[in-house]
Amino acid sequence: MQKSLFIVWHDSFIQAEPIIDEQHRGVLATINSLHYFLQQGQGLEALMPTVKICISYMRFHAATEEGILRAANYPDLDAYIEDSSKVIEDFKTVCKEAILNREPEQVLVFLRQWWQSHIELHEEITPLITEIKGQFCRLDEHEKEKQEK
Repeated sequence: MQKSLFIVWHDSFIQAEPIIDEQHRGVLATINSLHYFLQQGQGLEALMPTVKICISYMRFHAATEEGILRAANYPDLDAYIEDSSKVIEDFKTVCKEAILNREPEQVLVFLRQWWQSHIELHEEITPLITEIKGQFCRLDEHEKEKQEK
């Protein structure tokens, strides 16, 4: 029996910014890995390292997008940052509830909904992302000095 991926990559997910596309693929690979291990009968408790990778990747991706949006002077940057933090906290809560209730599929449902809303957000932010050229991340003066040494 061949097991299917939980979320299949589609060309419609492409955002025309290579780093964003690669990170999106990485997030989906992690989600699909979690799905695979759950299909293999592993409990969510045993998969906490995979869950933590997912959380780390989601944070890393949000930080990348934040840097790009900051460089683009995105007017809703504060809301983006707040929403990104809330997603992580909500995900942690869902994971705890899924373990308590022995319903690991709750985690996958959350991740699918997050992915769909994240791709919808890109309808708004991708034009800004593709317009920005050059360095995305801004360093404070202290960090610049350390790099120059």
